Amino acid sequence: MKPLTLPRHRLYFDEPIVRTKVSRVRFPKICPVCGAQTSKTTRIFANPGHKIWLRPGLDSYLNPYGKNHQTNDMSKSFLVEVCEDHSISDNAEMRMRSLSTIIASIVAGASIFALFYAGADYWAGRPVSSWVYSYLLILILSLVFVYVSFQPSALEASFKIIGFDFEMQYVWFALSNPTYRDSFINENSMNAELVTWIVKV
Repeated sequence: MKPLTLPRHRLYFDEPIVRTKVSRVRFPKICPVCGAQTSKTTRIFANPGHKIWLRPGLDSYLNPYGKNHQTNDMSKSFLVEVCEDHSISDNAEMRMRSLSTIIASIVAGASIFALFYAGADYWAGRPVSSWVYSYLLILILSLVFVYVSFQPSALEASFKIIGFDFEMQYVWFALSNPTYRDSFINENSMNAELVTWIVKV
């Protein structure tokens, strides 16, 4: 029985990304956002079950024994050193995003009642009730709140975990600050390299 081969394609990057060993990764003592000296650490989480990339040269999604290489039940996190200005709290970010989602869901769920009353006014030949317009304003504001809360922070925009290989030995980072990227390569000179493309399943 032949191993199952999934469709793959190359994904190219405008700026080079970093490929390094998970077990030996070391982060520079400068902020990945601004390059300032660090004073805090921030834990950045990744879910390899959500983003897994096929490294060049790996031909099969399954090993010869038919066992899946993916580790969907695992999650990885990295402690990254940052400056005072760009330190973030994962709990605070998650709370704000969860709150915005709940509020938007509740407000959007009330849409059926607003439509019902607006329709009743229309068919009765009456002007649409003023509270319907107030509701629409609240709905728009709640959607704006969701949009703003899910915008990436400066750290998230500067330091992105692209994914892992199937065996969880290598990780790809997208580092937007060239100075930090060069420092990262120097810090991990024996285990890191710059690449411009990866193979995606």
